[in-house]
Amino acid sequence: MLLLPVANGVLPRPQGGRITGMFVVEQGGQMLADLGVGKDILACPWIVDEQALYPIGVVCRIVDIAENTAADGMGQEIPVLVVVLEGREHVRWQTLKQAGQCMYTGDLEELDFRLMRKEYPVISGAGWMPNGGYTEFRDSMDIPVTVYGSDLQTGQQISITANLGGIVTQEQAHTIEHAIIRSLRTYGLCTPRTLASSIAQETDELKKSIDFSIRHSMPETLGLTASGACGNAMTNMAQIYLAHDFVQNIQAGKSLNDSLTKARKTTMSQLTQDLGLTMQSGLRILQGLKKGMSHDDTPLKLEIYKKVIRRFPLEPWD
Repeated sequence: MLLLPVANGVLPRPQGGRITGMFVVEQGGQMLADLGVGKDILACPWIVDEQALYPIGVVCRIVDIAENTAADGMGQEIPVLVVVLEGREHVRWQTLKQAGQCMYTGDLEELDFRLMRKEYPVISGAGWMPNGGYTEFRDSMDIPVTVYGSDLQTGQQISITANLGGIVTQEQAHTIEHAIIRSLRTYGLCTPRTLASSIAQETDELKKSIDFSIRHSMPETLGLTASGACGNAMTNMAQIYLAHDFVQNIQAGKSLNDSLTKARKTTMSQLTQDLGLTMQSGLRILQGLKKGMSHDDTPLKLEIYKKVIRRFPLEPWD
């Protein structure tokens, strides 16, 4: 079966969900045209950071192919194919064979995530794209976490929610929210192992954003990661302080550049003072992560991640 790498975890929902993609004829579109309507392919996430294929994807049927044109990066019209794919089932591939520029696999294992839920729970990202999330904290036993996004077929807003109270802390729940989004966008799935990996990547990028912001007096970069912008006390205060100080500087007759430069410096100074951050570089970053952003980078046991995922539905339509 022909394997089609896809980016950003975009997969059709199994059992009939459809997505539409556009393919440049000279860059893979022709091989789909050669297969033709009614044939099956395997859509599989391409992990950009690792330059590798994730071993779990969705078998898709080609239900429509239409010729069209689109503008390339230079504004030139190029031939493209608009292809509609219909999801069949989740599968795991074991080995790959390359023929020219195409990848093929023949040994597919069908996966029923509902039957596997007790032993190895997952959240499926097939058929929808997570756009963001939020974590509420009422008390240690009541911590609802919501991830929301859009249905790839209808465009409707959908979401998944779980109460993680009693399993993790508020800071850990907030970090898990970010990591689920990251995992679904990367792998098209959130498993205990991809959740653990995404938590490590997310918190590492958050810490780097804190370090960069403090070193270079750039409050605008606080909380920016590959999965989006983190909304928290530290970033919210940064936006308020920056806007207020910038306007004050403009009103005092300073130039735009001078107003912005001074506002950035006073904002970061005020933030470190308000949050009580130490002058020790490494410790200051951890304080910013936990006190300022309400995140926790402490690795948890795999069984904890399994309990977390079981609290969520398999997919937003459940």
